[in-house]
Amino acid sequence: MNGTADRRLTVFLTGGTGFVGRYVVRRLAERGHGVRMLVRSPAGSEELRELGVELVTGDLVGALSADAIDGCDVVIHLVGIIREKPPNVTFEAVHTRGTARILEAAERAGVSKFVHMSALGSDSEGTEYMRTKHEAEESVQRSAIPSVIFRPSVIVGPEGEFTQLLVRLVRHAPVLPVIGDGTYRLQPVDVEDVANIFVQAAERSDLAGTRYDIGGPHKLTYNRLLEIVCEEYGVRRKFLHVPVSLVRPFVDLASSWRLPTPLTSDQLEMLMHESIVPGAGNAIHEVFGYEPAAFRSVIQRVRQA
Repeated sequence: MNGTADRRLTVFLTGGTGFVGRYVVRRLAERGHGVRMLVRSPAGSEELRELGVELVTGDLVGALSADAIDGCDVVIHLVGIIREKPPNVTFEAVHTRGTARILEAAERAGVSKFVHMSALGSDSEGTEYMRTKHEAEESVQRSAIPSVIFRPSVIVGPEGEFTQLLVRLVRHAPVLPVIGDGTYRLQPVDVEDVANIFVQAAERSDLAGTRYDIGGPHKLTYNRLLEIVCEEYGVRRKFLHVPVSLVRPFVDLASSWRLPTPLTSDQLEMLMHESIVPGAGNAIHEVFGYEPAAFRSVIQRVRQA
């Protein structure tokens, strides 16, 4: 590991109570760093306090104290949503304006680095989710603060929504519904690996001004993901492939009415466009120095939990 910090850092963390954030908090604490975390409410945060986390009550959409980040060395910005809850919790409010607010506070505080969570495939011409993720990246890159941006494929782990969906389907559905032909590919990356590289990025001095597409070791079709889960749980299931043209109107209608569905219109669109890292390289191995965990090993961890 090059340029590793040889001192204790104070890290300001957003999104620390989310799926990825909980792993990042634990990893920072294991490495001996101080953590100041933005939370909507301090209630139910005993575990965080036991780790020595300092809690700051605030919200990127609502109130954020002007001095919330004062005294911190690094900001790790993980906040993001996959579903909107209008009128306040929207992609624009959270990804675009929320990132701009945290950057402004970080600049005032004089932090030395900003480590940012984006998404693989973010693009100005993409879905609303991808467009606002792209705008957030642009804000980070325009800032005077040295930054590291990560753009992961689907993140998997025991508490992950995507992982839990696949496991529930395999365990409880006699037939597995698959949208389209199931040959669209993803590159699932273990949440433990994601947490490790975020902490490395906070510590290392040689990564400023970089952006990395992040994926696991294998590019797998959706069909193959389901097959692996079936194999690990020792079950056989038939696949029912449903044409996209039949699914899309129902998903669009449910999304417009804000009804609970496994997929939103944005998520369906992104799934059909795949989520894989271009080329054959892997930044987790080449830049961060270790082999990323395979999807199968994550499912084994889930099964043994």
